[in-house]
Formats: sequence, C-alpha cells, structure tokens
Amino acid sequence: MRKTCALIALLLLVACDDVPRHEVTLSFDESGEHVTIAVESRIPEKGRDDARAQRLRDDLVAYRDEWSLRFANANPREDRMLFERTSGTVVRVEHVARIDSDELQKFFFDVPLSTTVTRGPGWTELTIYPGASLRATREQRQNVEKKLQLYARRAIEYFSAVRTLYAYLDERPQRGTELFNALFRDDEDARPVLLTDVEMNLVDATRGALERLAFGEEETANLEREADLVFNPFPATLVVRVAGEPLIVEGFAREEKGRLVAQTRSLLDAVASLEGKWISPDPLAFAIRSDSKGLEDLAPVLAAEPRRAAAVIGEREVADALRERLRPAERYRVRFMTRAPAPEP
Repeated sequence: MRKTCALIALLLLVACDDVPRHEVTLSFDESGEHVTIAVESRIPEKGRDDARAQRLRDDLVAYRDEWSLRFANANPREDRMLFERTSGTVVRVEHVARIDSDELQKFFFDVPLSTTVTRGPGWTELTIYPGASLRATREQRQNVEKKLQLYARRAIEYFSAVRTLYAYLDERPQRGTELFNALFRDDEDARPVLLTDVEMNLVDATRGALERLAFGEEETANLEREADLVFNPFPATLVVRVAGEPLIVEGFAREEKGRLVAQTRSLLDAVASLEGKWISPDPLAFAIRSDSKGLEDLAPVLAAEPRRAAAVIGEREVADALRERLRPAERYRVRFMTRAPAPEP
C-alpha cells in the first residue's frame, strides 16, 4: 500500500478501520410531521474481531439486533430491510421505517438521548440532549483513563516538536514554506528536498510525533474505539436531513448533499481542537480543516500565519483537555421550514 504524506494518512485512518459501523439517518418530510429512519450497518468481511462480526450478522438476519428492537418499539406501520452480500457473507444491512415525528423518542428508548420535536408557524425543530454514555464497561472505562494519560504524553511530544520547529522559524521566517512543504510532503514525491540537516531533523521529529499520535503503539491499542464507547452516547453516526435549507443548526456539521452530522470527535480531532491553547497555528488542525484536499497549498498559508508556542505544563492538564473535547455537545438542534400537509383524499 502506498504510504502517503503522514498527515493525509492520519486523516484516512478511521476510514480504514475494520470494525462494524452503523449510521442512523433521520429524514423529515416537508410537513415535519413524519420522519423516515434509515439505519445502515456495515460489517467487514474480515476484521479484528471476526466472531463479534458474525454474531452481529446472525442477529441482523434474525431481526434480534439492537436496531430491530428499536424499530419494533417505535411501532412503525411498515418497515423494510435490505441485505447486501459478498461471496455469500452479509456485509451491509439497511433497515428503513417511517414514523410520526412525535414518536421519535420511542426509537431511542434505550439510548441516553432525549429527543423532542416542536413546531411553530411554518417551522419544525428537532432537539437532542445527549446524556452520559452507557456503552462502556467498567473495565473499558478504567483502560481509557490509563491510556488517555499515555496518549496525552504523545500529544505533548507533538506540541513540543512543533514548538521547537517554530523557535527555528522565528529566527528564519523565510524558511517557513519549505519546511511546511516537507512536512506535508508525500513520501514517494521524487522532487528534491531543499532542507539542511537541521531542518530535516525538525521535520522528521514533527512527522514522527504525528505518526505516533495516529497509529500509536501496543500500550494504547484500541484506544480510539474504547474512548468512543466511554464518551460518545450515540451508538452510531447520527445524520439528519430536512427539506430545504435549515434555519438554525447547533451541534451538527454541515456536509455535502444536505447531510447534517452530529459532531463527535476522534482522538486526532480532540488534539487538533486544542489549537491556540499551546501552539498556534497547528499543522494537524490545518490539515483536518483542509479535508485532506490541496495539502500542497497549505504550506505558504501556514508559513504566513503568526506563530505562538507555549510550554505544556503536564500530562494531566492535556489529558483533562482531551477528555473535555471528547464529550458530545450539550445540545444538538436543527430548525427547518415546513409546509402544511396535503389533505387526504
């Protein structure tokens, strides 16, 4: 597999994960009185836990998975399931049903979420208040606390590497574009690197710290998945779709094709969200904001930014900051325009 620029590899890491993934999409009709719930479950053919994946397949086919139970509790008039197989193995399942918007909480009956749908003249509003996650075991919570301290140490190593790099650039600001070009460089780029040995050491130290943040080591294995269980009450990626342009959006990220995705942070997102606390600008945050497109154009922009780098006090302070960033938003809210339903014939 081609090894790309370190920062691009970090951003693609989650997409390469080999554990089952679920996505719940709530699509409201133009009246706001009905919502279509679509749950997509993707199960890798081969992954780190094949036995767990097979149990999920068996449960989905037998309608005894957690999503089928939630659909049953919402009591839709009708629902349908689509199974997609590869070489006879179920790899994707889509479960769809349409219910009254006022019944949405029944679907989330066993999830620590409070959902309300309110209406006004010409508008409907969905509000979701997440509670504390109940998805992790006591052992997983203990493991996350220990591993988060180790991960905080790696974040400090990254901040320190950037701080050293910025100290060098403070004395030689004209070298900024070349250094950041090397930082974002594809490992298979054949163009010559115009850096001194000192500059190359600075770039290598920063890239190495980033790779350790993304890929970790055995001591923090499975931290990404366990941290999601501990901090994220959503058992799936939550997507909302509404008719037309929403009037108010809180807690959701606006994506292409009208997707509103409830924002939750990965470990790398949490580190990047600390931009300005100890280092500014943060190359990792810049790369994430670029959505992995046009990284070669970031170098001159990053080089022109005012730089600031402060010493990090300690692991506990960083771990506390990461813990706070990993928690969900206090409220997720979307208000959208609606039309009166057409009279039934």
